[in-house]
Amino acid sequence: MLRALKQLLRPGGRIAYTTIFVTPGLDPVRRRRARRSGPRAVGSRSDQRQLLVSAGFTDIEVVDLTTDWAVTARGWLEGWTANQAELSALESPAAFTQRQKERQTQLCAIDDGLLRRGLFSATRAR
Repeated sequence: MLRALKQLLRPGGRIAYTTIFVTPGLDPVRRRRARRSGPRAVGSRSDQRQLLVSAGFTDIEVVDLTTDWAVTARGWLEGWTANQAELSALESPAAFTQRQKERQTQLCAIDDGLLRRGLFSATRAR
């Protein structure tokens, strides 16, 4: 997808996106836990910086958004819990419970340093 996005930019143009990724340098057991705890996209074995380089981008910058993401994830979990009766009426109680479990699992992985969120920006090579 990054190669396709590169084609949309003029030389020297910039791209920016946020993504969730596995913390680099984890041992295999913690890496597997991180992949199971996060959204599907974290299952990628590729490093975002390397993907950008391979697609022809330079001047790559990364802003760590993990702390803010943890605050947001905690707020979502608490908000859904506070409104459980109303929200579980929109789907089955079992589905609501499963989603809450997934949110809690992800929040634990964030708190344990397994998952990160970053804002990546890069320039299309000239």
